[in-house]
Amino acid sequence: MADPVDTATLAMRHWTAGAASGDWSRLTAMFDPDVTFRVPVPGFEGLQRGAGAATRFFDHLTAVLRADLSVTSTMCGDGRVAFEVTVRGTMHDRALRQALCLVFETADGRVRAFREYLARPGGLAPTDETPEDNSP
Repeated sequence: MADPVDTATLAMRHWTAGAASGDWSRLTAMFDPDVTFRVPVPGFEGLQRGAGAATRFFDHLTAVLRADLSVTSTMCGDGRVAFEVTVRGTMHDRALRQALCLVFETADGRVRAFREYLARPGGLAPTDETPEDNSP
């Protein structure tokens, strides 16, 4: 039996890699076929169900988001593992700074459910700032 914290931590690593690269395949491969999720993203309101719906969501992110995510805290309890995350990048080609919380429910090494909560009121509105150039 897979440890839920280890499974959620691996899912979070794959989420971080997907946000940076646009390749979410390692994350979506972890999903139970009946995965459920809630995200505050237009077009995906309410409870979403199934690997197909999750793939559509991450295809959407591939088209609009590139970001560096940093986990600042991990919390566990009642069958859930939550990660507080800071986000810096671009969304819809505009700078984005955000704090969010991702919650995973896992079983048998698979993600059964995930939820995303944003710190910024009003959802995913990008900032007007220009992203910093972090090249060497």
